[in-house]
Amino acid sequence: MPKLIDKPRLLKKLKNFHDYVRKNDGQIGTMQRGIDLNLNNACNLKCEYCFTNSPIGDHAKETLDLDMVASIADQADELGIFEFDLQGGELLLRPELLFQVLEAIQPERFYLYLTTNGYFLDKEMAQRLADAKVGRVSVSVDSFDEQTHDKIRGRKDSWKRAMQALKNVQEVGIDPYLNITVGHFNAFSEDIEMLCQYSEDENYTTLLNVAVPSGMWLKIDKIDEVVVNEKDKTRLIELRKRHKNILRNIWNPFDRSYEDVLGCNTVNRMYITPIGDVLVCPYVHIKIGNVYEQSLKEIRDFGFTIKHFSEHSPLCLAGENKEFIQKYMSYEGQSIFNPAVAKEIFTEADYVGVELQRMEDE
Repeated sequence: MPKLIDKPRLLKKLKNFHDYVRKNDGQIGTMQRGIDLNLNNACNLKCEYCFTNSPIGDHAKETLDLDMVASIADQADELGIFEFDLQGGELLLRPELLFQVLEAIQPERFYLYLTTNGYFLDKEMAQRLADAKVGRVSVSVDSFDEQTHDKIRGRKDSWKRAMQALKNVQEVGIDPYLNITVGHFNAFSEDIEMLCQYSEDENYTTLLNVAVPSGMWLKIDKIDEVVVNEKDKTRLIELRKRHKNILRNIWNPFDRSYEDVLGCNTVNRMYITPIGDVLVCPYVHIKIGNVYEQSLKEIRDFGFTIKHFSEHSPLCLAGENKEFIQKYMSYEGQSIFNPAVAKEIFTEADYVGVELQRMEDE
């Protein structure tokens, strides 16, 4: 599998991002980093907390056409975006479509990865992904206990297959990421500590995702059970310092003190649904455009005129900022396919009103 040195275009974009963050006092500002693309929302599992409503078959048949995928990738590259995360649903339900999409994206330009439940990721599939220049595979694991994970995922053997999937991708040279969802309900559990230790022992990277009250968990009356509080966040920083292989998108990956925060990644990582809607992130179901109607640059520029997304926030808006959640993420029926529309929910006071300055690629 090609390494970073074999991707000169990617290396240039990574350097630009690093330089921007360093000059911007360690904050992400309005520098875009990634595209999260929900290729198809069909899934073989029925996870209790799914943020895309896959378990109820929400828009399970739609998918972006390949010409649009190629256009999105070209536009993303022009904007200096260096990360491309393919999501579902479960991508490996339709592997031939996945590999057509990978070809359309031209992975040599990006740090390209996919997020999967691992159920169908056997050794043969891992090798195919490596041959297709996938740089990383993120596998979601809910518990170190097999029965607990399988119950949450709604299918027997899902834990065994997820754990084996991580080994399979590691063996072919793909970066294995063990994804963990952490909320108030489990932040101090022994289970989380065991998963973090296991990931470190196996030389994986641990990606922490804070639990968000959206999708199947859109229960605003139980927000305190889901969303991490200050004590929980202190716990996450302790884990970050102890294990050092733990990442969160909101944290500064260049900080060797393991304390600094990049800031909330809304609009910096735009989320695109199978029908072309662009949301400010996978978990904040607010629409800022559609790729069939506007260019990525137009959508990006509009998104950053909204102060909630352009001004630095040390909190994840979707998983830590209760005021934002209650005001903008709790509409009845709100989902990735029924998002709140930014132009309808924000008032004049919510816009920055000035043209934002960005660093251009050198």
